[in-house]
Amino acid sequence: MAKDTREPKEILVHITAARVALTSVIYGLSEADLLKEGPVGRWSVKDAMAHIGRWEEVCRQELELHVRGEPASGKYNDFLAYNAAWEAELHALSLQEAIALFETAHYRLFALLSALNPEQWSSYVRAWVTGSTWHHFEEHAGQIRAWRAALV
Repeated sequence: MAKDTREPKEILVHITAARVALTSVIYGLSEADLLKEGPVGRWSVKDAMAHIGRWEEVCRQELELHVRGEPASGKYNDFLAYNAAWEAELHALSLQEAIALFETAHYRLFALLSALNPEQWSSYVRAWVTGSTWHHFEEHAGQIRAWRAALV
């Protein structure tokens, strides 16, 4: 993936647009549809929402450490291992808990990103933001969109 050299404000606009597209493909689904397994591999839409929320939560925590000049809390290069480790815990969340994680983690991360100075948008920050926000949203929105289309 090419290095993202956009201005932070442009990235925030992209995050917002990708988030709107993601929530647009989710909202309007019935509670039963949100809980059906299969839209994202074995995961339900509820599971995908919790998964996205967890990664935004981790992103915020890691960026807070980075901004303070502290070392990372983990090595997140093997994201599939983290997905697998968190799967049972996130699957066990109720629909309401998954929605709360999905919404709260996003708003907390977006608040942090909005408060960063342009000089704080290092390649480290940009990599985390790309993987944990707009790129992640677009990936799972596409899967859910395809699943919805197949339902018709």
